[in-house]
Amino acid sequence: MDKNKGLNRRTVLKGLGAGAGLALTGGLSSAAYAAYAPAVPAKWDQTFDVVVIGTGYAGLSAAIEAHDAGVKVVIIEKAKVYGGNSLISTGAYNCVDPERQKKLGIEDSTDLHFRHTMSGGDYRNDPEKVRYFVDHALDALKWMESLGIAFEDYTYTIVGALWPRTHDPINKGRGAAIANGLKKQVDDRKIPILMDTKLVGIVREKPLEGEVLGVEVENNNKRQFIKSNKAVIMATGGFGADVPFRLKYDSRLDDKIPTTNVPWATGEALVQAQNIGADVIGMDYIQLLVSCNYITKKFGDMPNNGIDHAVFLNFNGERFVAEDARRNVLSDASLEQPEKAFIWLADDQAQKRYAPEVLERIFEKELSFRANSLEEMAKICEKRLNTPPDKFLASVAHYNELVKAGEDIDFGKSQVNLKPVEKAPFFAWFAMAGTHHTMGGLRTKGVTGQVIDREDKIIPRFYAAGECTGGVHGTNRIGANAIPDCIVFGRLTGQNAAKETSKS
Repeated sequence: MDKNKGLNRRTVLKGLGAGAGLALTGGLSSAAYAAYAPAVPAKWDQTFDVVVIGTGYAGLSAAIEAHDAGVKVVIIEKAKVYGGNSLISTGAYNCVDPERQKKLGIEDSTDLHFRHTMSGGDYRNDPEKVRYFVDHALDALKWMESLGIAFEDYTYTIVGALWPRTHDPINKGRGAAIANGLKKQVDDRKIPILMDTKLVGIVREKPLEGEVLGVEVENNNKRQFIKSNKAVIMATGGFGADVPFRLKYDSRLDDKIPTTNVPWATGEALVQAQNIGADVIGMDYIQLLVSCNYITKKFGDMPNNGIDHAVFLNFNGERFVAEDARRNVLSDASLEQPEKAFIWLADDQAQKRYAPEVLERIFEKELSFRANSLEEMAKICEKRLNTPPDKFLASVAHYNELVKAGEDIDFGKSQVNLKPVEKAPFFAWFAMAGTHHTMGGLRTKGVTGQVIDREDKIIPRFYAAGECTGGVHGTNRIGANAIPDCIVFGRLTGQNAAKETSKS
């Protein structure tokens, strides 16, 4: 535990080991996902108005909104701790925010955010969903602030975000600050969470038609049926840690590719939704992120995720990509480099992603490095990677000359992010790509969050939000768009589920 702050990433992964019974190296086998849809039971074991599946950003937001609309809510969580990927995320949040951005001289608009999101996803996004997303992201930020979740008074461009509209929780709070803040609101409202409880199946009136009536779950090898008088909301996250499942959609993503996900980010809930007729889209759109540590082959242990006062060099000391490129461009470019990795070099002006005490632990363990001069850092990289110091220093000097000239003629880094690497101390970590976000998932109605079936019809009383859905991000998620996706559509589904006519 961080004192008075609740769970964090280190606590989760250290405490769980294999991750609530799911293997660290791939989750459940896809063969375990049976083609099963439970029949309507003769008797329900428990009854609520709204059943929410998952305790990440989307699920917690949905539960809060549904409860505040006056209905009885329960949340189901398959792991032994809440939060999933939300708890270990960077906490970076994109939205157009005139109040903060104008202070920094940043011009922005929801139309520009829309265009960035659509073009970043190769226009394979659902325009209706994207429009709703960008138009409601600031409102969702203000909603979180009204709940006591505070954000810094600046914006910047996190890796892959394309524009300085990224917000951070205060005091290097990262994703746990948001997850813990939402969880506190759930606890304050006394919304029950059934932990260590797996979803077995979704109960529909008939196998492929009629209304969704509830769910079948399992805890300690005991199964029970939970009725939903109004609706079921699925917020189960993605499947980036599920090697057999992701291999069905991208044969490159075997167990040699690390992941930034918690071990229980697996795909069985998507299969269970398909078993009652739900449609899916974009399942092969699986994003890699250059945020895994080359030394540990695991996510994290880096000083920052800023890309403005930063330069990316391969192990030969050569720059090879625009640091503010799309995430798929960055990961593909890194995979083409020696050892499929690179040096992420930044100066003291780049946005740091950890609290000072965490940074010190990273440096002490030599998982990332700090130096008082570029020459000193060049020697560190020579010792660790055999990087030629002359090439290293020449590449940084050339990059800084491009900054002075005001144009990156080599790779096209945008002017808004083209900042020098010149102020000591300097930071470096050796980065590689790992599976990060699955853009595909359940197909939902953009302005309601209702799940759509394979015949293009709404499945009554069935909603979904967050990474288990597709449509917002297209082929490639823009950096820092994930959390607003979860919060915006989590809130929407909670509000709309509560408006359903009760069947009690």
